[in-house]
Amino acid sequence: MGSLLMLFFIACSSGEDGDNRNVAHQPTLLTIYVYSPERAVANQHSALRRAETGNVNSIGDESAIRSLQIWIYESESKAFVGYLNTEEVTTLNLGEGATYQLPVSDDFAQRKPSVNVYVQANVTANNCGVDVLNDKTTYVDLMDGAMITTSKFGLGPLVSTVPDDGLPMAGMLTVQPVVGDAPALRVGTLNKVATVTLTRAVSKLRFVFAKTTGQPAVNISNITMNAEMIPTEEYLFKTPASMTYNENVASMLPTAITDVAATDDPTQYIYFNQEAQAYENLINNAGLTVHGPIYLRESNKKLAGVITYKIGEGAVQTADFQMQQAGDFLRNHTWIIYAYYAGNGRLQVQSLYVKEWDNKELDHNFYNW
Repeated sequence: MGSLLMLFFIACSSGEDGDNRNVAHQPTLLTIYVYSPERAVANQHSALRRAETGNVNSIGDESAIRSLQIWIYESESKAFVGYLNTEEVTTLNLGEGATYQLPVSDDFAQRKPSVNVYVQANVTANNCGVDVLNDKTTYVDLMDGAMITTSKFGLGPLVSTVPDDGLPMAGMLTVQPVVGDAPALRVGTLNKVATVTLTRAVSKLRFVFAKTTGQPAVNISNITMNAEMIPTEEYLFKTPASMTYNENVASMLPTAITDVAATDDPTQYIYFNQEAQAYENLINNAGLTVHGPIYLRESNKKLAGVITYKIGEGAVQTADFQMQQAGDFLRNHTWIIYAYYAGNGRLQVQSLYVKEWDNKELDHNFYNW
C-alpha cells in the first residue's frame, strides 16, 4: 500500500464559561498519488528502463528517492493551494506508488477548482544549487526557482557518482479536476486518483574503449565536448524563452587513460540493433575500459566532441564523436560512445547507442525548452 501522510491542526477556541480549551479541527485533505516507475521495476530485480530497443537495468542508486516536495496551485489563478516537504519516501523506494495528503482551506474545499501539481525529488542546495523553496513559494517563484544551476551537473565539475541527496527528479500535472467532499478531496476523477510520475531531470553518458589483443598501446589523452552543447542551467517545470550553453570546449577526462583494455575482437561490441539489455550486458561484462557514467543537464542539441589519442609511439590523433540527431540527450536519456582500435592506424568511433532512461512510454518532449 502507498504511504499515507496526514496533517492535523489544533485550533484554540473559547467555551461558554469563558475558559479556553483546545478543540480538534479536522482539516480538509487533498490526496495526490506519486509514482516512480523505474524504482518500481528496480525492486522487481530487473530495474527496467525503456529504450527504443527495449529495457535496461539501472545502476546503483540512480533511481533512489531521498526527499520529496509537492506544490499545488489553482490552474487558472495560480493561487497557492498546498505544500508538502517530506522524507517519507520508503514506499516509493520499495517500488510502490505513495499517497500523500495536503491540508487545504475551507474556501478551496467548497469551490474545488482545477489544479496544477508539481513534484520534485532529491532537489536540494547540495546537488542542484537551488535556493529554499517551501510553503511560501508562489507559482512564479517555483517556475523560476525549481532548477539545476550552472555549478551542478554540468561540464565542470563533472558528476560521475550519484550524490548523497540522489539524482534530481521531477513530475507535474496541469489542469487536473478536484473531486470528493470535505474533509476528503483528491486530484483526479471519482474513479481514479491522478498520478504524478517522477522522471530524472538529468541524462548520462559513458565512453567505452577497447583494442585488439596484440596491438600497440592505445592512450586516450583527452575527451572534449564542443562548445554550445550543454545548457548553463535547467528548469524543472518551465520552458524559458531562451537558454545559453557552454561557451567553450570542455574537457571530460580528468585523468588520461594510459592504455585501453585488449580483447580478441573489439568489433563484437559495436551496437547492431540488439535488444537494449542484451547490449548493456555485453558491454558491462566485457572487461572493457569505461569512462563514466557522467551525469549532465539535459540538452536538445546534437552533442558532439573530440577524443584525443595516440597509438603506441605514433603521433597524436583525434577522432570526432556525435549523436545521430538533436534530442538524443533529452532529460532521462543515456548515451554510450564506443571507440576501438583494430589496426590500420586509427581509432574507430561508434556512437549509435542511445536509449531513454525509463521503463514506460513517454512523449519525446524537451522539458527545458
